[in-house]
Amino acid sequence: AVVSTQSTGLRYLKSGGDTSSSPEKMLPVTVYYPTTESIAVSKLITLPDKAETLALPVPSHYLLECFLHQGAYEVLFSTVPKSHPILQLECYFSLGESVNTISASLQNLPSLTKEFGGLILYFSAQRLRSLQLRNLKFISGAKLCLIARDREELREEIVRLDLEDSWRFRFRDEFKTASKDSPIYFLTGTYV
Repeated sequence: AVVSTQSTGLRYLKSGGDTSSSPEKMLPVTVYYPTTESIAVSKLITLPDKAETLALPVPSHYLLECFLHQGAYEVLFSTVPKSHPILQLECYFSLGESVNTISASLQNLPSLTKEFGGLILYFSAQRLRSLQLRNLKFISGAKLCLIARDREELREEIVRLDLEDSWRFRFRDEFKTASKDSPIYFLTGTYV
């Protein structure tokens, strides 16, 4: 699969020789991130310790979104039956048309009675407790994607949420976005 999206941002540039900073006297300027349309989805992420990686001049959050939208099914959730949705807590990512998802806040956790095929935790809210997580039901072989700012935070969250009790992790399942500045890290695991 190849990413075929391009993101734009809107910034303002002062018009003429005007030195004021009032928005009325500023012209909108569209800022384009370099296109990733010729880059394979697998190049949007990399192993954290890999020395020779393609460092893209694109915000890491954008690369993560592109990867999850284009590659989440193939890389993470291809073995999960569509009848068991992927739970996204306190976040939402488009995982493509092949992945059934439910996005929920922590306040709604007591009302969730389904068996889930996976879980995405994005910069885990400190309000999430291990007991809340243990009350959720997952099918055997469900997939977890834990996303954090750095590798240390990944490990802290695994310990804080007692994820090792029910999820199996391997170091080769740890990735980071292939961005030049401040990559985002994520670790995948399997429910046992």
